[in-house]
Amino acid sequence: MIDSEDAFENVRRGRGPWPSLNTSQAVTRWLHERLSSSDSSNEREVQSVCRFMLDHVSGMGRGERISERWQASESQLEKLSLLAERWCNHEPLQHILHEAHFMGLKLTADSRALIPRPETEELVHGLLDLSSAVSDQPRRFLDVGTGSGCIALAWKSSRPLDYVEGIDLSAIALAQAKFNAASLGFDVHWLEQDVLSVIRDWPARPFDVVASNPPYIPNAEKMTMAENVIGREPHDALFVSDDNPLLFYDRIVSGCASEGWLKQGGWLGFECHRDFTQAVCDLLHSDDWEHVQRKKDLQGNWRMVFARLR
Repeated sequence: MIDSEDAFENVRRGRGPWPSLNTSQAVTRWLHERLSSSDSSNEREVQSVCRFMLDHVSGMGRGERISERWQASESQLEKLSLLAERWCNHEPLQHILHEAHFMGLKLTADSRALIPRPETEELVHGLLDLSSAVSDQPRRFLDVGTGSGCIALAWKSSRPLDYVEGIDLSAIALAQAKFNAASLGFDVHWLEQDVLSVIRDWPARPFDVVASNPPYIPNAEKMTMAENVIGREPHDALFVSDDNPLLFYDRIVSGCASEGWLKQGGWLGFECHRDFTQAVCDLLHSDDWEHVQRKKDLQGNWRMVFARLR
């Protein structure tokens, strides 16, 4: 049994120096300085992280903190100190706050699955635009390699009447997806399965839309990536063999065209490595596919590929 005094001593405490005042302005300056000490920080990122941490700990937005003349309590300063320390040790902000935002949804985030990213939002928006021109009737939507469930849940949020399914090999990633779905009150179906193998008696009917953000980073690129990615996010959701970087794309294209995953006239959408979008398009240049197109993300990188099954 641990007595209360010992338990208290084992609690991690924030470390100074502390701000001279606990006003909103003084605490913001102090936190900004703490975050700027990171060896991988840049000014824009520091400002963004500072704002999110202050919002999280204070429970207020910046404007409200100013108008309400917010003053940080001792416990809030302790929390901010610990959050800053974790971020300076290369822990992703989303893991520190246990939340990520994706297409207006608040999702839980931790090391079980990839952190949802803005580029993936563009994939969902692209598929929504393309498929909406076909019909406005309820559809069947599949997210291959669903991870946190962000794509599937964003689709369900945008089209509540659609049947939505997410498939993934990782049981722990699916646990996170299920938690996110329950938190949002969304009815989404989840399947634990390796898509690289033949899946017997699945699906019951073809899907109208299939989306995937599969692993696509060659192992050779690990050395060039940030510590908060390679040290904190699941490698099996990020990396593929240097010898076969299109492994998952090839399999999904085959499943859609030859194994009844996608219905005729249905849309397939991929997020891709910026260097491989043309190679993915080449996988789709057969008599099975039409309207094959690639698109750039908001950063100007080739990122998405879309195609329609004839």
